[in-house]
Amino acid sequence: MPHFEWIHLICAGAVAAAAFLVVLHILFTMRDDSERASMWIILVLCLPVAGIVLYLLAGITRRNTLGKRISHAVEEFLRSRDEAEHRGLKEYRGAMERFVSDGGSRESTMSHRRMLDALIRASLDDPASASMIPGTIPLSGNRLELLCDGSAAYPAMIESIRAARHNINMQTFIFADDRFGRIMMGELRKKALEGVQVRVICDRFGSFKSLFSLFFLPYLKRTPNLHVIPFSNTSLLTPWRIQLRNHRKLLVVDGRTAFIGGLNISEDNFKWFARPDREIHDFHCRLTGPAVGELQYAFLCDWFYASRDRNVATLFTREFFPVPEACGESVVRTVPSGHGYLFEGSEKVFFTAASTARKSIWIISPYFAPSKDFSKALRMASARGVDVRVIVPRNNNHWYVKMAARSFYESLIGNGVRVFERLGTFTHAKAMLVDGEWAYFGSSNCDIRSFRLNYELDLLISHGDFPEALHRQFLEELKNSAEITSCDLASRSAPRKLLESVCALMTPVL
Repeated sequence: MPHFEWIHLICAGAVAAAAFLVVLHILFTMRDDSERASMWIILVLCLPVAGIVLYLLAGITRRNTLGKRISHAVEEFLRSRDEAEHRGLKEYRGAMERFVSDGGSRESTMSHRRMLDALIRASLDDPASASMIPGTIPLSGNRLELLCDGSAAYPAMIESIRAARHNINMQTFIFADDRFGRIMMGELRKKALEGVQVRVICDRFGSFKSLFSLFFLPYLKRTPNLHVIPFSNTSLLTPWRIQLRNHRKLLVVDGRTAFIGGLNISEDNFKWFARPDREIHDFHCRLTGPAVGELQYAFLCDWFYASRDRNVATLFTREFFPVPEACGESVVRTVPSGHGYLFEGSEKVFFTAASTARKSIWIISPYFAPSKDFSKALRMASARGVDVRVIVPRNNNHWYVKMAARSFYESLIGNGVRVFERLGTFTHAKAMLVDGEWAYFGSSNCDIRSFRLNYELDLLISHGDFPEALHRQFLEELKNSAEITSCDLASRSAPRKLLESVCALMTPVL
């Protein structure tokens, strides 16, 4: 047999063996997700080389390795927090108990709260531990201000940073090496030089360009109070570590003011800096009141894991947790989702909305690629008379996500769900408004990645004036959107339908 044929046989055998091992790995690690497992097995068997490479890049979630390490760190942090609240933070905890809310008397509010409580407890190994997880308790006395786009949010954030006296904690998925990124790092460095403790967590995947270019290094030199770390480490030899991404966006100043929503740190969110073809429309909000303490806990818990600094005594101090005061009328429950927190927490809130809504569910999301179960839940809500509306951007920064989202239109619209495409600037906003009475707001997209893979941070808000402010903003978004009709869907070409279907197969990892 010629020499080159032996080489071909050896290569073919190696690929077949690798494909076999990958299929075994899929079967063992995705037993609870048959839809996702089937997609990957088909891809690996039909396109062995490309399928294996894609699986290494996007298929391995590391839920049973990295996810467990994060879970152990969270458990250790929460035990230390519980001890601290019985010692140095007694006054803080005593004051917080005054703001624990029973949800009020509204039937819809009580309905969604009872269901979410049941779902949370059902997902925990120890149901009694639900009270330990940051954000699982609704707190009254909060005030929220809706901030649209970086032009409103960034100046407010910088103003708060400049007024900081003790500590600044920032967390973001993308911290860009651009004009606004430099402005923000300059402001943080100034406060660090004044003696304020500044901590920043960025995601290794989302902030890859900045970390790779050593963007942060000049700011960190000779600045002892400034610390910037990635949430988890990865390398070219371990590409699968990018799957459990920290998608949270949070700024907490002195434990009294927090900013949370969908904005990353990037000039693309600032219309005075962004190129017209790259400008991003987004939602953020400013929060004051007792719930800020729960967001502070969420940040410090991530810091405890990412920094590997186990000296928790420096984290549970009055500088981080001042005695809370009532600032408004909103009841806020923070929802930190991900391994070690509330696993599939975002998905549970979305399902709660679909199951308990009486009048309306309005959703805006840049990446709309829900599971089949949630798509069915929206259709069932519509069937019982609920006004279900979904707003997605017509101009999306990821064309394949746009194609995948459109694959859901036919079944949704055919069952009474109204779908709108936001025109103009790419819309990165994420929010849900239910019955006009309670809202879900933060970093979660309405897609499987946010539901099951990412670390997300959101607020569940009722009472106060925030739901009404969000309702007005939804009306503004609808005014600038075009509704998709059955006629629009019927006019699609066959190649377009095929492309949408192919992209839809990738929804478990988009």
